[in-house]
Amino acid sequence: MRKTGKMLACALPICMLVACSQTTDVPPAETTAQATEAATEAAATESATEAATEAAKESADGYKAGTYSATNSGFGGDVTVTMTFDDSKITEVKITGDKETDGVGSKAIESLPDAILAAQSAEVDGVSGATFTSKAILLSVQDCINQAKGVSNEVTVSMKPGEYEGQGIGFRISEPVSVKVKVSEDKIESITVDQENISDTKAMVQTVVDTLIPRMLEYQSVSIDGVSGATTTSNAVKQAVEKAVTEAIKAGGGDEKDIKAFYKSIPKSTETEEIDTDVLVVGMGGSGMAAALSSAEEGLQVLAIDKAAKWGGNAVLTSGPMAINVPSQVEAEIPEWNDPIKKEKVTKKAGEDLIDKDALYKAWLEYTENDKGEQQAKPEMVKLFLDESGYTDDWLTQYGFQFDPAQGFVGNQWAAYTPISGGKKLTEDFFAHTVENFEKKGGKYMLETEAYELTVEDGKITGAKARSMVDGKEYVIHAKAVVLATGGYAGSGKMEEKYLSDEYFPLKGEWKLFGQHQNDGKMIESAIENGAGTYNIGVAPMVHVGGVDGFLPGFETVPIEGKMGVATGRPAVWSQGDIPLNMAISSDTLAVGKDAKRFTSETALSMFNPWISGPHFYSIYGRDQVEKLIKEGFDEEPAGPSTSYLGYGSSIPAGVPMDKTDEVLKAAIDAGYVFEADSIEELADKMGLDAKTLAATVETYNADCEKGEDSEFGKDPKYLKPVTGDKYYGIIGSSWCYSTCGGLNVNEKFQVLSAKDEKPMEGLYAVGTDSMGVLFSETKAYVTYGGAAMGYAFTSGRLVGADIAEALKK
Repeated sequence: MRKTGKMLACALPICMLVACSQTTDVPPAETTAQATEAATEAAATESATEAATEAAKESADGYKAGTYSATNSGFGGDVTVTMTFDDSKITEVKITGDKETDGVGSKAIESLPDAILAAQSAEVDGVSGATFTSKAILLSVQDCINQAKGVSNEVTVSMKPGEYEGQGIGFRISEPVSVKVKVSEDKIESITVDQENISDTKAMVQTVVDTLIPRMLEYQSVSIDGVSGATTTSNAVKQAVEKAVTEAIKAGGGDEKDIKAFYKSIPKSTETEEIDTDVLVVGMGGSGMAAALSSAEEGLQVLAIDKAAKWGGNAVLTSGPMAINVPSQVEAEIPEWNDPIKKEKVTKKAGEDLIDKDALYKAWLEYTENDKGEQQAKPEMVKLFLDESGYTDDWLTQYGFQFDPAQGFVGNQWAAYTPISGGKKLTEDFFAHTVENFEKKGGKYMLETEAYELTVEDGKITGAKARSMVDGKEYVIHAKAVVLATGGYAGSGKMEEKYLSDEYFPLKGEWKLFGQHQNDGKMIESAIENGAGTYNIGVAPMVHVGGVDGFLPGFETVPIEGKMGVATGRPAVWSQGDIPLNMAISSDTLAVGKDAKRFTSETALSMFNPWISGPHFYSIYGRDQVEKLIKEGFDEEPAGPSTSYLGYGSSIPAGVPMDKTDEVLKAAIDAGYVFEADSIEELADKMGLDAKTLAATVETYNADCEKGEDSEFGKDPKYLKPVTGDKYYGIIGSSWCYSTCGGLNVNEKFQVLSAKDEKPMEGLYAVGTDSMGVLFSETKAYVTYGGAAMGYAFTSGRLVGADIAEALKK
């Protein structure tokens, strides 16, 4: 075991380092002179308003030629519209929004300029799935038009005082986020979120309540940036508050468009602060928190930062970490150990290893060979992980991590051995205790602070540049060592397109993300730009869930008596709104990849094999299957976890007629992820697939259905249902990933290695998913040994503190 310092559990109050400023009321005029000045100013303002109104009337049919800009807050940040006018029309529209999500807000930025030019107006439809960004763009367009016409953009509202309710769609469409908003005539007085009847993750909701709502009240805004790390819940609350305030405006006799009065941004800072520290840890998820704590144990001065408004990252969304032969459990007698080799219950005596580590090591390396028998993982890194993971388990336990008793279980088709993880109870409390202990050891942290660029002097990494996600304040952080623990690059469609490999599987492109969107790989990219090497950076992302490309809120839910939602912790419900989701991953379907060919047995679409087709797959149905669905329902509930984590949160029960199928499919067609056609060839054209290839695939599949034998993948004959009818349907399925797996090249000290000569880059380290490619192969998926990613995250983080201390002593 590597020395990692003493393991003590202590507690101190947690202190946020990012604070909001307080509002100050302007005192009333107290003297006659002041009152006269105020009256004069009011009269001048009124006169100017009247003049602007007259000017607007005179130029109602024309514009003052020129270029005008306006900015409003979208989904991920500010969106700016710049428009050019001649004296009679709009001649050019440009939209920028660097923080908008690739493939979501970016779609609105890319597509709306042409629509606005064609309409010569802001009265155009927004882009489906990009509501906030579309609204920000269209508000800015109207602002520019008003500027060109000489019309004031100022809005004055008079609301009817009282309490109003609103709802917004959060992470769980089965249960909208509800708020109550109390208003005066001109001010939002209070915002209360219903935290009981809500399915969004409790930690996300609390982060929004503690962080976003005070800012909305302080700045009287429904449009300020949501808090990173809880973006979806943030936008649900913003949407709900906007609806409530809009009702208050209408009740006061105003127009719903007057909500623009509450579209305000937080003033941006121009300040730059310099900070000195021994160790800078970028990211406060599982690996980052372990790295920060282990570095502080070594007596180093540590600063940890995170883009999100909370700590925990992906670690709070996943299951237990892999831990091999945990010392405390090896020393305990375990009367009912489920032996993964003998496949029976045995008694483990004190002092006996629970897992044959050598056999697991051998199986791991066999799995990570390519088709030529060449090893793709780094054997020394696999060995280090397996050797140290058990010690990590005990180390975590010292800081409040809780595990169930050890139990063995059989692995997967590639290996007969799996490690124990012991179903953990990972909660926000664990991270809170960890932060408390970190602070007691002298550690400091800053949330809502994004590192975006490494700093380098004479070839040595000397720190990083960062900025506040709240007001844009800049930081230059000087550090003797920088640890990258940013959670991979699954939050960046551009990096996925650039770095994922198509050599073995069609992986390039933007993947649907079930994990944290703030994990956008900026610092991985910065390391590469400064000469860092990568290792298996193109390996397939970590995918455990297959689903669809979109969801349909608003459909009726049906309670499931006596059952709680696996992911929500709320009473379970199902809805016909999930028909496309259930169809996409049903074993009865025919699924193809972007080459229009089958890629797996459809029984594996829900969990194990959707990734083989890349970011998307395409499920094909004929009208005959749809008619059967309407009359008889699904033959069985889909296997796997997909319907527990996506959509309404539960599978549609088998044998229940789906009478709303056509209504739901039409809604999904309108949303752009289901297609309908009169022929297979037409369907292929609509979905962007090769028509001849898809037709041939359907023909072969239908022939297999008739024979009752799957000639390609051996699917159980009971699931072979032909694709027939007078209409055809295609559903875009999605491989939802938690994170990317490949990243930077590191050695056994977790030092990042140069791309040029594989020598350590002085001052730079990478842990967790930022360097996890050293364990894998691009020829196969992430290993399915339980908890490998979490185990590596905590183990690499625990070890790196001592590694840094050793390096700094030299």
